[in-house]
Amino acid sequence: MLLASSDSKGSDVNTIEAIHARRSIRAYRADPVERAALEQIVWAAAQAPTPPISGDQPWVFCIFEGIDAIDDLGVRAKQFAHDHQPAGRPWAWADRPEFRVFWGAPALLLICARGANPETLQDCCRAGQNAMLAACQLGLGSCWVGAPMPWLRSAGVADALGLPAGFDPAVAIVIGHAAESPHGQPRPLPAIEWCSAAGARLPLRA
Repeated sequence: MLLASSDSKGSDVNTIEAIHARRSIRAYRADPVERAALEQIVWAAAQAPTPPISGDQPWVFCIFEGIDAIDDLGVRAKQFAHDHQPAGRPWAWADRPEFRVFWGAPALLLICARGANPETLQDCCRAGQNAMLAACQLGLGSCWVGAPMPWLRSAGVADALGLPAGFDPAVAIVIGHAAESPHGQPRPLPAIEWCSAAGARLPLRA
């Protein structure tokens, strides 16, 4: 199923349902994800809002394919984490033999932020949320993975992976056909503070 285009009037896409149905998937089937679906996910991700300060291209979308190749990246990321444990807050997962950084997924979406612009990291995070909702709408599983980021951002790795110069790894999301159906923990409606600026004694602007 393809996502509706921006000028579609159809009702087959329900954003609220996708938000509540999405789950973090940590087990995947071995079959690959069609490139047409990955392109749809990236297209949806690129619709995320960006402020003018971010420029025309705040990000680059890089996709890695193949379970073995992605697992190999995970082994390297795990070893880096093991060798560079933060003081006082160790990464316990780096010492677990069975832990797979990329969960055995057949596709990895790496969203890279334009360097020297503090806003673009936030842009990439918004794009990442779009990507996961699009994957859900297409019947695919996804999971935002933070474990590999210290390695991905370490010296020389971006160049070795062939990432575009001037862009830094910001968001890593694995994508594939889910091999599990977790129930998740839906959050209740949070408390809302209904605020009003009317009559507020705000300090005068300088």
